[in-house]
Parts: sequence; structure tokens; C-alpha cells
Amino acid sequence: MVRTITKEELKSKIDRGEKFRLIDVRDTPDFKQEHIVSAIHLLIAELSPEKAGSMFARDDLIVTYSLDKDCPAKRIAAQRLLDYGFTNVLAYEGSWREWKGAGYPTER
Repeated sequence: MVRTITKEELKSKIDRGEKFRLIDVRDTPDFKQEHIVSAIHLLIAELSPEKAGSMFARDDLIVTYSLDKDCPAKRIAAQRLLDYGFTNVLAYEGSWREWKGAGYPTER
């Protein structure tokens, strides 16, 4: 089962400078237009055990997010990472629209 993180918890991790990997699984044009600060882009279709293994250590904290709370992509990506043997994976349930709506930091 995929564990989740709230926007306040995610913002707090960013503000404290905690080490974690933030994965944006939205479409490429959306990511290029704007994304959460420090996010990396990774489409679900590109997520494989080999790709993930080359990008992350098995015990890295990895947070996934997608377009909005109803978009299942963040949970699909998180579950795949868990299935691939990664042990510390969370899905940000509120996702992009909630983050942007709260006025939290983004980058282009």
C-alpha cells in the first residue's frame, strides 16, 4: 500500500532542506511550463526497474506527484517503485494543483 504525504509535510521537508527525491509524473509540457521546486520529471511509461535503479538508491526518500488529487498517476508511480524494491516511497495526494493553489514555491 502506498503511503501519502500532505502539502504541509512536503513544504516542511523542502523548507528544512531535507534530502529526498521529488518526482513529477505529469506530461512533459506541463512539467516544462512549471513544477514544484527541485522536482525531476519522469513519465510513468519511462519508469522501469533499470531506470529507477540508475536514478535512486533503494532507501532514498522518494515522493511522487501528478496533476491533482484525483489523478492516479502519482500512486501508480509510487507503487511501481515499491514493487521494484524501493523502501521509502510516498505519494503527495494533493499534487500540483493543490501546491500551486497554496502559492508554494515553483520553478520553470
